Amino acid sequence: MAGVVTSAVLAGLLLTTGGDREPVASGGDDPPAASTSWISGASGDAVASGEFAEWRGQPLEIAASFVDDNERMVELEMLQPGEEYGDWQESLDVAIGAIDDDESWEDAADGDYDDRWRESLEGLAEAWEGREGTLYIRFAHEMNGDWYPWRVQEDDAEDFVEAWQRFRALQQEVFPESQLVFCVNRESVDSGIDWRETFPGAEHVDVMSVDYYNQFPFVGSDADWEESVTATDEYGAPVGLQRHLEFAEEVGLPLAVSEWNNNADEGDSAAYMENMHRFFEANAGTGPGQLLYESVFNRSKQENRWLLYGDDVRMPEAAEAYRELW
Repeated sequence: MAGVVTSAVLAGLLLTTGGDREPVASGGDDPPAASTSWISGASGDAVASGEFAEWRGQPLEIAASFVDDNERMVELEMLQPGEEYGDWQESLDVAIGAIDDDESWEDAADGDYDDRWRESLEGLAEAWEGREGTLYIRFAHEMNGDWYPWRVQEDDAEDFVEAWQRFRALQQEVFPESQLVFCVNRESVDSGIDWRETFPGAEHVDVMSVDYYNQFPFVGSDADWEESVTATDEYGAPVGLQRHLEFAEEVGLPLAVSEWNNNADEGDSAAYMENMHRFFEANAGTGPGQLLYESVFNRSKQENRWLLYGDDVRMPEAAEAYRELW
């Protein structure tokens, strides 16, 4: 359990992440000037082809992709020659899953899946050899939700930490040039636990990350942003983006927003786009508690719910705001 956030450490974090610290770069006033820029990118439709970058008027410095089941994390088809990211030279955030429905974190902690994880890492290292960008490995992403086989509930916490540390050891042995990303969903869903208790220790992580979609609650105005950006859950764990940034600062790591976008089912919000951009600009950097990279989720799946660029865009105001800002 070395490196896990203990009760004593967690109590100290509560004083900082749940306190009275003011949000940075909220709606309204101009944000303070950023000393450095951040790495900006996208995932999904028209990304690898370059069409999305052309549409927004700026190159993509990172893309995000998903091989998040037991077969795909080994096959890594999208990185092979002639496939979607076969010749991608910029940085890439790749979500590789962790375990399947008939597997457990208890068995993972005992090393039962080390061979598969090693094979995945070896494949990533081989496929990425000679490329210019950095590969960010998002292992067991959104584990604090209830929709993936690798979800982490109260009884799984200790085993998850031990399993994560096993994966970290493999990553450092096989592919140390990559960066290991600990990525939570913005809020926990039916986990029964403060997700900070599953944090495996900063020595076992390179980048903190959060997937941060405009939903539950929906941000339709600057006032909504002000209210949501500092939100915490019933345990005091971060929900709002400012609180996630503060947690990253407390553990000494940069923050990424690996997935984010408006949700067309909830509404069409230029204000969300404007405030996300202000936040990124105000907090950009590579140090602890700074925004290292972000990747907007541009997908036509689920009836174009997440689509900014493509056919039949359902949130034109958000799309236009993104295009103007980026």
